[in-house]
Amino acid sequence: MKLNTVALLLVALPAMASFGCQQPQRTYSADPVYARVVDADTDKPIQGVAVVAYWELYQGSITGDGMPCGAVNVAEAVTDKDGSFRIPGWGPVKGACGRMRNGNPLVYFFKPGYVHIRKAGGVGLDFTKPVSVAQVDWNGETIKLQQYQNMDLNSHAVGSYENDFSLLNGDLANFIVNMPAECNWRKIPNMLRAIIAQRTLFNKAGNHNIDSIDIDLTRRDQDQFMQKMAPECGSPRAFIEGLEK
Repeated sequence: MKLNTVALLLVALPAMASFGCQQPQRTYSADPVYARVVDADTDKPIQGVAVVAYWELYQGSITGDGMPCGAVNVAEAVTDKDGSFRIPGWGPVKGACGRMRNGNPLVYFFKPGYVHIRKAGGVGLDFTKPVSVAQVDWNGETIKLQQYQNMDLNSHAVGSYENDFSLLNGDLANFIVNMPAECNWRKIPNMLRAIIAQRTLFNKAGNHNIDSIDIDLTRRDQDQFMQKMAPECGSPRAFIEGLEK
């Protein structure tokens, strides 16, 4: 699995920018996101799960199948000893482009050794109101993470742990790597630490084919490109190197 690179970004960004001014800005807010995470087999709470919420803006048809053009917000939390987490609410804020997708946020759960989960908010947005409020319909529930059963870190097959890890990184790249002007990578240090830890385990097992978002962010050309797009964000390469210490 290869994540999108600088060359693809250079092609995509002008097209995304050309869409961005065609729709009026809308105003959004979000309720808090909170739940408890347990092991699927033991029902014991899992501490240290990285949880990332992404509120996506898109350009496209009214059915919501257009391409992402920005993030109205990205936030993260880490589960405590009881497996609980809480991501605060926010807003009201103006969306920079398009409109927020129904069912936002997308919420990602990951800890090394576990199969990642992606959950949607599950609640439609009311665009008739001055402020559209993003909500989740599973607040307060128990989320079950499954430990990966066949931890062969050298397997490249569909359904392998490498495949699951690649799918997570591909999803995160959509708003971490492919939105270079938004500094979203600075907002998810705990998820990045978890990804670095798992990628390191793959490498130690002899699997050096992993293309994860921490690798993408530390490539010299990508680092220079992202600093050019958003100099106020600093260097993603230096940020990742700081997390690895």
